Amino acid sequence: MISMNGFGVSRYAAIIGRGRWSCILRPMHSHLITGRIGRCKQHSVLPLVGLLALLWGCSAVQPVRVLDKGADVLTASFGGAVVPSSSPTAVVPYLTSGYAFGLSDDVTLHGKAHLLVAAFGVAGLDVGASMRALRQDGAVPEITVSAQVIGFASLARSAPARVYPNLTANASWSVGETSLVYLGSHATIQIDPARTLMSPFAGYQFPVSSSLRLQLEAIWQASNMNTRNGVFEGESSIGGTGSFGIYLGGLLAL
Repeated sequence: MISMNGFGVSRYAAIIGRGRWSCILRPMHSHLITGRIGRCKQHSVLPLVGLLALLWGCSAVQPVRVLDKGADVLTASFGGAVVPSSSPTAVVPYLTSGYAFGLSDDVTLHGKAHLLVAAFGVAGLDVGASMRALRQDGAVPEITVSAQVIGFASLARSAPARVYPNLTANASWSVGETSLVYLGSHATIQIDPARTLMSPFAGYQFPVSSSLRLQLEAIWQASNMNTRNGVFEGESSIGGTGSFGIYLGGLLAL
């Protein structure tokens, strides 16, 4: 049983004090987190939140296929890293909401707000575009490629803004007339220090009404990053790397 209750893993959660930040998260890399181990000061909140967003922020409403020209949808996603040692097993929540518009039959524009990070005094937003590179032909899948810019900025302007380019490619197959199965990977680029974080994923998208589709996705976020001693001390890692997450997304046609 999976509980979408991030506060059920309070020994891992960030604690917000009155008028200042305190923190029991251990920094994944000392050059990313400027506060001391076991504590973080207010000026280190943005890099910490940026790091968490890299692990959790590639939500399940990334376009699987492009929209028809002129079509538009509202998107939302909820989910995050799985922490199996919690009882019951918990999924640390990460929430986004966005919008997508079909610029043409082969190109879709999209953007979304990262809502959870606002609780930490950080504004998070990503914008981008997706393109159909290949139409499905029988067993040959449809290929969709995307490019985004993910940005985070301190609402108190206490730290410089951080920007992360993100590239995505996925293959999808029709299941029946209205559902899809898909797999692919994100490549999220960290500029300083320079590294590329690979996040493979797989999922299933299906309709629940004529205007609403749901999307269930499993993802191995930052699969090439050592997370044995990171934010969750290896709790959600696979073989000591990355963070395994589960997301539920929704797309509402307007």
